[in-house]
Amino acid sequence: MGRSQSRRAYNPGADDNASGVAVLIELARVLGKGLKPDRTLVFVTFAGEEAGRKGSKYYVANEKQFSAKKCIGMINFDTVGRLGKKKLLVLGAVSAREWVHIFRGAASVTGVETETVIERLDSSDNISFEETGVPAIQLFSGSHLNYHRPTDTADKIDPHGLVKVASIAKEVIEYLANREESLTSTITSEEKTGSSTKKGKKVSLGIIPDFAYSGKGCRLSGVMPGSPAEKSGLREGDVIIQINSNPVHNLKALSTILKSLSPGSRISVNILRGEKEMMVETEVVER
Repeated sequence: MGRSQSRRAYNPGADDNASGVAVLIELARVLGKGLKPDRTLVFVTFAGEEAGRKGSKYYVANEKQFSAKKCIGMINFDTVGRLGKKKLLVLGAVSAREWVHIFRGAASVTGVETETVIERLDSSDNISFEETGVPAIQLFSGSHLNYHRPTDTADKIDPHGLVKVASIAKEVIEYLANREESLTSTITSEEKTGSSTKKGKKVSLGIIPDFAYSGKGCRLSGVMPGSPAEKSGLREGDVIIQINSNPVHNLKALSTILKSLSPGSRISVNILRGEKEMMVETEVVER
């Protein structure tokens, strides 16, 4: 089943993003009982993330009582239900100098392994806060073959992993809630302005990126069954280094290139497979 067909089917969304909502609700319940923070904690869920972050953009533009501009930081729980034995990814850690050290300390206290991802991605609600100048991160347990499909069901959720996510988030929240100084923001003026979103239909190649990869290009942790990527022979471990004449320096660059394409566009993809460079031809489809 293609992505456009999946959108018309019933998608339970157990991992994306009932998992994040479940962690948020449990943290609100636990912290609301005993924590006496120096700062106000705001627990909020947003609708319309897939449609251009509509809910979070509305919040940062309109909320007066708990204005985003007054926030020391924002933690986004988006797709945290399939941790297993993997490290918990901290996306957006580049938004403040302290994030790496904060999560290193929380990992030491809880025993939960984390990996801070320095690359700035622009897909989730933490970016709406970054565009307001607020250091913000996303906790993420990684992509998988059930992402955005009817097979994203509750039986695949790792409950012990959810406890790990909540445990490390609790440490970070308690620290931020009682920290006197602001975080040292590294958000640039360009990132605060935000990039314009191309009008039109979104496209997909059907790849599953390795978000923890920090080398040149975009390494694949898998491909979607029946996708253009699978049909062209792309597979786990391949590193995309160029699309058409455009170099792919990282996942952000790949995302930018895909946004410039329309469904049905034919593309050439240069990859590294081990030490060998290869080129395949394929197309992108509506997402």
